[in-house]
Amino acid sequence: MGEAVTSAAANVGREVIGRGVDARRTGANASGEWVLGVLGALPPPAAPAEREWEFSLGALICQHPRVPAITAKALRALDSLGALRFGPESVGFDGEDIPWKKVTGLRLHNAFGAMTTEGLDAEVDRVREVLPPLPGRKWAVTKVVEGLATVVLAALEQASEQRLDSVNVACEVTYRGALGREKTLRANLFTTALLAHQTDVAYSLVVTAQAAGVPVVPADPAALDDKALERVRALRERTDAMAAELRAQGDDDASADADGPSPSRMPAS
Repeated sequence: MGEAVTSAAANVGREVIGRGVDARRTGANASGEWVLGVLGALPPPAAPAEREWEFSLGALICQHPRVPAITAKALRALDSLGALRFGPESVGFDGEDIPWKKVTGLRLHNAFGAMTTEGLDAEVDRVREVLPPLPGRKWAVTKVVEGLATVVLAALEQASEQRLDSVNVACEVTYRGALGREKTLRANLFTTALLAHQTDVAYSLVVTAQAAGVPVVPADPAALDDKALERVRALRERTDAMAAELRAQGDDDASADADGPSPSRMPAS
């Protein structure tokens, strides 16, 4: 994609994040309300899981009512940016699956250690790199970023009345790789935020690991230090600033989305 499209996609990402937070705080309909609807309808897995449970960033975007079938297939490429899959036989983050018999530990981490402005910006950049050329690509990028941002911010909002250092999720797997060498698989930003928001899913993952005989390693109580807390505060301040910028610019994007053509007829960006 050209430089102009890249810049536009970055601006779209910043605007949808600001719009979602500002709308929730003022009681208006957030641009990411459809995301919250999908999350609310997710069936929780049993604890321990009796069958494979899976959800991903690509699967989330496929639930948008305006995503045509041809685009939905292409969006599954986003699973490398955020996917959770586990069941009686295996566990996996972001497109990688590990049999439980090879897993040596499931480690808890504070969920918000990874939720930084830098991490969110990096994921927005990766969305543009991973999403293939397809009809309505710019619209699709907007919705993918909207979905990513809404899940992250929903996790932040859900934890607003808790001690942030008490929100621990199992987002790291250690396992035996080739030649018996120990390897580590750490969940990306979307998957970590999903676990922080979907507490039933996070609980099932831990209980499923224990049922498979895998030790669950507690989070380091000192992991969320003052610097990490400041990073969380900075993310909140960043979203507030984005909301203020959006208010100053008006709601042109929302109007264009409401009046524009369906994504199946939009030209590729």
